Amino acid sequence: MKIIFYILFTVFTINVFAENFENIFQNANESYKKGEYQKAVNLYQLIEKNNENDILFYNMGNAYAKLEKFGYAILYYEKSLSINPNNSDALFNLKMVNSKNIDKILDKSGKIETVGSNAVYTFLRSFDMTLLIIVFLILWISFWVILIGKKVNLSVFKKNSMTVLSILLLIVILFNGMFIAGKYYSSVHIKLGVCVEREINVLEGPDENYRSLFTVHEGLKSQITSERNDWYEITLPNGNIGWVKKSSFKKI
Repeated sequence: MKIIFYILFTVFTINVFAENFENIFQNANESYKKGEYQKAVNLYQLIEKNNENDILFYNMGNAYAKLEKFGYAILYYEKSLSINPNNSDALFNLKMVNSKNIDKILDKSGKIETVGSNAVYTFLRSFDMTLLIIVFLILWISFWVILIGKKVNLSVFKKNSMTVLSILLLIVILFNGMFIAGKYYSSVHIKLGVCVEREINVLEGPDENYRSLFTVHEGLKSQITSERNDWYEITLPNGNIGWVKKSSFKKI
């Protein structure tokens, strides 16, 4: 009896939550359409916690962009793309708000620096994990079909051509596996954050009493390499390292 009650209670709770989410989400969207962007943000924040909805994060990015809070806009477009890398609207809007970023870290040739974990993360994010796994399974099955076909000497399998094909398949499978491993590693171990304040001082240590090393501005994306209490240690693509408050530098 207790199990039945628990199941019914769980189903009821899920339905209530889903209905509540939908109502708040629609109200937030209506506020956005009316140009009430701050109200839309406030409503989106009510349903943001413990939610993995790329459209919700995309809409939050749009609302923050309208409020010209470009750091938060970048943050939520990045969150949206971390869930759905194929969201072309989020990609386009992210490119637009990134152009507002005044921190351009340059290499020796004067080009914007793209090396390091930021570039790795951006590259790997463009791949859909589900699609990578499906392709891997198809290739793996095809590889074994060819091997079995050669083993039983089916006429459709010509020995030389199938040997070459099986080798090529194996190479592609290995590369596909590397992308899957890289995608997983980047999502688990590479943590990036975005500066959401107009300007912040990056300090030598995790305390306000440490001296300032350099300044970063709203919209800068950087790797989070460590954290301590209310502080993040960040590492910029050009190698600069320092500490910032979590309140001014949000994790993607």
